[in-house]
Amino acid sequence: MLFKNVIGLDTLKQRLINNVEQKRTGHAQLFLGSDDSGTLAIALAFARYVQCRDRGPQDACGTCSSCVKFDKLAHPDLHFFFPSAPNQLHKDNVSSKLFLNEWREMLKTTPYFSYYQWLNKLGVENKQAIINAEDCNNIIRALGFKAYESKYRVVLIYMVEKLFHSAAPKLLKTLEEPPENTLFLMVSENKDRILNTILSRAQLIHVPMIDEQDVAKGLAEQFNIEPQKARQAAFLSGGSITEALKLCRTDEGQMADFESFREWMRYCYKNDVQKILTWVEHIARAGREKQKSFFQYGLKIFRTCLLHNYNAETLIRLDGEEQLFVKNFAPFVNHTNTLQIVELFNTAIAHLERNANPKILFADLSFSLHRLMHIKAA
Repeated sequence: MLFKNVIGLDTLKQRLINNVEQKRTGHAQLFLGSDDSGTLAIALAFARYVQCRDRGPQDACGTCSSCVKFDKLAHPDLHFFFPSAPNQLHKDNVSSKLFLNEWREMLKTTPYFSYYQWLNKLGVENKQAIINAEDCNNIIRALGFKAYESKYRVVLIYMVEKLFHSAAPKLLKTLEEPPENTLFLMVSENKDRILNTILSRAQLIHVPMIDEQDVAKGLAEQFNIEPQKARQAAFLSGGSITEALKLCRTDEGQMADFESFREWMRYCYKNDVQKILTWVEHIARAGREKQKSFFQYGLKIFRTCLLHNYNAETLIRLDGEEQLFVKNFAPFVNHTNTLQIVELFNTAIAHLERNANPKILFADLSFSLHRLMHIKAA
């Protein structure tokens, strides 16, 4: 991944390049932003630029021995760590090291993927993936050797908020006083879930959302998507590169969420207990990350309903059946009940992360939604 392959973010790219040229690069840097903004892509491009032997004023050369190894994601001074969990192939004592092949395959396809997509790749969507103590031991072990061919040894930690709290102390001393010419690049989606002891030792780099025009251009140039379709996907995704890619490749997953959500809302409104419980049985069989993704989709629909109610049609990023549904559903979402609905969904997401029983969770939420949807606007 070169800087020129990173979609948008031109200002941030230049700032990172200037930091390297002015020798102002912190030893631990935290790239903070959603997967929609390409945090992993910009971190990879920065790692390559730092380790390039013949870097230019705007980008890595792409041809030196270091860059050639980067193309294969097999540079001896680049170490990857990421959340993992037991699957059918690896049942015990798992760590990032066991899943490096899957990780490289994912990155070679595209660095623009979501955490949920990574769990799907591992086949562990029903389990809580973490960066565990063995990963921390491997980081310390890797940094015990001198750099092989580059000036810097780079440790890239994806989703550092998944660092298990009891494993974190192993890393604190290394993060605070790393070996000479060591660079930690940490990627995160949620600052609030990062341990304070990790956060206080890192230089924060905010990665903004990508401009909608840049998303459309990137889809057309890098993914060979027809320009008109790329522009439509960029618009409907609201500038989310991962969402735009899903829209371009297939809309089956999105339509499944929409159809399931539409059915659920109808059952809740009618308080059709038998159909609610049947629907709950179905959704409870989905993976935990899939359920969380479904809740996020629901929050998006409620937000869009509010936009419709306040005549902010230009901000609505839906079309077809979804747009028609929002138009018909919007009267039941108003300023009187919206905050309570949003709080219910956010609380449900938090409970899922704490291994709540999904059948009880969805059933209780369904009956609460029935009550809230019958509250009239004041």
